[in-house]
Amino acid sequence: MPTLITGASGYIGSHLTKKLVDRGEKIRIYCRTKPMSPLFHHPAIELILGDINDYKRLRKAINGIDKIYHLAAYARLWAKEQTTYYKINVEGTNNILEAAFEEGVEKMVYTSTAGVLGPSVVEPINEEFPRTIPYFNSYEETKTQAENIVQEFAHKGLFVTTVNPARVYGPGLDCGSNPVTKIVELYLKGKWHLIPGTGNDIGSYCFIDDVVDGHIAAMDKGRSGERYILGGVNASFNELMHCIMLISGVKKRLYHLPFPILKAVSQVFKWWAEVTESSPMITPEWVNRYDYHWALNSEKAVKQLGYTITPLYDGIEKTIKWIRENR
Repeated sequence: MPTLITGASGYIGSHLTKKLVDRGEKIRIYCRTKPMSPLFHHPAIELILGDINDYKRLRKAINGIDKIYHLAAYARLWAKEQTTYYKINVEGTNNILEAAFEEGVEKMVYTSTAGVLGPSVVEPINEEFPRTIPYFNSYEETKTQAENIVQEFAHKGLFVTTVNPARVYGPGLDCGSNPVTKIVELYLKGKWHLIPGTGNDIGSYCFIDDVVDGHIAAMDKGRSGERYILGGVNASFNELMHCIMLISGVKKRLYHLPFPILKAVSQVFKWWAEVTESSPMITPEWVNRYDYHWALNSEKAVKQLGYTITPLYDGIEKTIKWIRENR
């Protein structure tokens, strides 16, 4: 039977599709529009066009499927209608869970985000760490709601596992969900000169190949109703930029932009987005996240799934090499 993938044209989804095809699997992708990448012009890939909120069409696509990777989501910084986040991330996920349950799907992996977890305080946090502060944006909030629905279906008997990737980077498509790779590219071209705040905020930077392998391992070894952090190297933004500078050999002066100024600028970007209906570079809701540390502990995925973490130096080196050869 083929494996169904939603969100196959996204950053993680496109890499996952390629990896599974290279392993000899037959893939059925379900998406709203036909992907333009040559990657999808492969005899092992079947394309079905449809909306995640079209339940009848979705159920028809799931018929005859035993495994599903559900990656489709609205992950952009801004939406003209805030209800877009709920419609796609919550209602869409509920639709595919319901259809999978009714069609007797054997296994399903749901891709959430590490953003649903709370900021770290002293030590890197794990899957059990309780969130103690409000959500920063609609994306985090709706992905949490979707995770709750996943748990409901797991209790009903659907075998479904959740993975929570952190800040994913590496070679591949520029589709808006790999901002770290975009920062690397802009720096190499002399178009990135800023560090938000002090630059000491910690993030978890995970290489795309590790995240894809983590998805496959979750399908093969994951436990139903469990979630697994697919994190990476915990490093500050200063450390990230130093690594990019060291490996690339490109020496550009970087300027720390104080948070009050950054927040003011992001307000302008948001206002302009609402006027022009174009996506902003950053919004106040996302800027607020950089006031916190987001160090993650991926030990559960390492022990139960065999998850591996690529060193930051190695991952950035591969990313720079790919950008220089393809951009």
